[in-house]
Amino acid sequence: MNIHANFTGGNIRVLKIDGSHVYVQNELRDTKEDWFYWAFCVEGAQGQTLTFHFDKKWLGYYGPAISQDLYNWVWLNEESAPGAYDTFTYAFSENETRVYFAHNMLYHPAHFDAFCREMGLEKLTLCQSERGREVPYLRIGKGSQSILVTARHHACEATGSYVLEGVVRELICNPIPDTELIVVPFVDYDGVVDGDQGKARAPYDHNRDYVPEEEALYASIRSIRKLAAEKPLRYAFDFHSPWHVSSQNDWVFVPQKHFDIIKNLTRFQQLFEQAITPDSLPYSSDGTYMPGEGWNRVGAPCFGTYMHATAGAELAFTVETPYFKGLRVPYAPEQGEVPFSASAGRELGRCFALALHAYHNRPVKISFTGDILCNNPMNRWCRTEDGYDYLPLFKRCWGRLPDADYLVGNIETPVAGEENDGYTNSRWCFNTPDEVLDALKKTGFDLLSLANNHAMDRKQDGILATLDACDRAGLDHIGLYRTPEENEAVFVREIGGIKVGFINYTYGTNAFAHHNFLGENEKHMVKLLQPEETLEGSVHLLLSPEEIEAKTNELYGDKINPICAPYLENLKKDIQRTKEECDFVVMLLHCGGQHNPDPDAYTKMLVEKIWEYGADIIVGNHPHIIQSSTLEGDRFTAYCLGNIMCSEAAFSRAGHIIDPDYSAVLNMTLEKKSDGSIEKHLSFRLFHIMHDAERKKAPWVVDTYDQWRKDPYDAYRETILFYANRFMPGKNYTEPMAEYPIC
Repeated sequence: MNIHANFTGGNIRVLKIDGSHVYVQNELRDTKEDWFYWAFCVEGAQGQTLTFHFDKKWLGYYGPAISQDLYNWVWLNEESAPGAYDTFTYAFSENETRVYFAHNMLYHPAHFDAFCREMGLEKLTLCQSERGREVPYLRIGKGSQSILVTARHHACEATGSYVLEGVVRELICNPIPDTELIVVPFVDYDGVVDGDQGKARAPYDHNRDYVPEEEALYASIRSIRKLAAEKPLRYAFDFHSPWHVSSQNDWVFVPQKHFDIIKNLTRFQQLFEQAITPDSLPYSSDGTYMPGEGWNRVGAPCFGTYMHATAGAELAFTVETPYFKGLRVPYAPEQGEVPFSASAGRELGRCFALALHAYHNRPVKISFTGDILCNNPMNRWCRTEDGYDYLPLFKRCWGRLPDADYLVGNIETPVAGEENDGYTNSRWCFNTPDEVLDALKKTGFDLLSLANNHAMDRKQDGILATLDACDRAGLDHIGLYRTPEENEAVFVREIGGIKVGFINYTYGTNAFAHHNFLGENEKHMVKLLQPEETLEGSVHLLLSPEEIEAKTNELYGDKINPICAPYLENLKKDIQRTKEECDFVVMLLHCGGQHNPDPDAYTKMLVEKIWEYGADIIVGNHPHIIQSSTLEGDRFTAYCLGNIMCSEAAFSRAGHIIDPDYSAVLNMTLEKKSDGSIEKHLSFRLFHIMHDAERKKAPWVVDTYDQWRKDPYDAYRETILFYANRFMPGKNYTEPMAEYPIC
């Protein structure tokens, strides 16, 4: 009997053989850390039953991968073990003269050679390796831009190779126009052939050889960096396998590295999730690792960081594919698992390529969230040793919220600096540190509507400071202005070739409470729909619905009160001037009675006027609960989306049947037709603010569909459906959904 590693990818050290017991150990070679890869061959053991003992738990859930030919692999066990273990037993048949055992299902140059023959591809030589071998690569198609796909920066990470093959096959059969596909299947070619771990090599491994200002240590990395500079690089993807077993190592995931392209990454991941088929290894974007989470350091040298930050790729990231199994729902193993197989890995790659096509040809997507409230005691909860950190508020919805080309939110707090009467120090008069804007920017927000009832909480100086803070954070803003000229300027953004105009007005500024009023020469600072509360001609929206209706009829009935008329005229002019300069007009309306289950008469009157003046969609906020939307022909009005973030929402549940901890995120896709018309599609997701039971730490927002999949109990299902059908009556949604279609 001969136990050896004399084959492509071999790695083993036989410590001793004691009868039918074989004691083995993997070789780390120049790997600085304790890694787990091994592969060996047993010859001449026909008819024997042997038990193999490792010095550590380097066996996965299904035992070793087994092959007779180094090409086709199966798992020893059909059923999954609860965790890693260190011993397996194998009964050799009389006909098994040679059997290969490995940590995972190996993918060798022979696999890639067979793929190239099947597809009629000519292999090229990327470079000479450090050990004198010719490193293969492919160039497929022609175009003014390129796609770069790589695998095996770490030699032992074979699952990524199966995925890469599936990606390349689909992109050959269904190419992206005007694009050259460049494929480097074995970045650490020597390590793959020789059976090295390849991870954490001394002095550093191939994936750490991407320091822009330094020459690469490895020949293959020098060549890849040169390829990336030859022509505009549109997309760059690197396929990896993670650590051995458990936690995130048991599902497919993407470690996001770049806050500045978080929206591109999230949009792609949503499309990737939608493209997954039953034959694929599962993928869910709620397993995403956000920048800075755990080991996922922002800015660390790696393929993805270099290809985005230095080579300029629009999308550049790593995909981690587990060695042994993929959980159908991350963090919820009871929802089932799919064992890794060559076919499931290749199908995952095909789905990835389909998602890339969908991303490349995607329509414009604009999303709108509910109110962002930083009321007591949010600032205290988000205080850190170095300042404030509001990112944890949105951390649980990282894979969902930023999946739009343009994300719009309504923030109901000044960001005026501590020098403006301190940060929030009373229940309903707010001021929040600048860090809240940094968190919103990193979460993917693009535009903040600022015309709301808290705009004057820190008076006129607070408005000016808030505008400066938004500018520093790189966030667009509307509704508050420094000068009359700013107020009169039309706000238009070209998004995916479509000019979209945004307008934001508020019913008031809480003047009845803090008695801060705008002077006659300061009216330009806030887009107001009426005189400030308590002034003649105003409708106070804290009145009862009956009183609001009576006051509205008095001021806007048969004849509009002369005091109110100029405000409506300004609104009309804004909408019509914006419409002249853009393809689509969005009205962001801050109006309504707080926690009123239904829209009040004043808000309904305004909605009728706004449609008459020419808006294309109305998105409302302020009541702080989900109110029912209306769809009349092509006219969609969302009266209130609810709260996307609030720290004291629960107090208001008393006497109300509508929970303010639920909100809708409205998604709108726009496509420009050949005749210049705009086609609109609408859908929404549901979100839920979760609270610490003792209210001693900050709340966090989750996607209700993800939360329900993790814990699908009936009461939560019924709650989700209640709010889905409340937001869009008449659709009769019967099951929780990732995204609810409207029209």
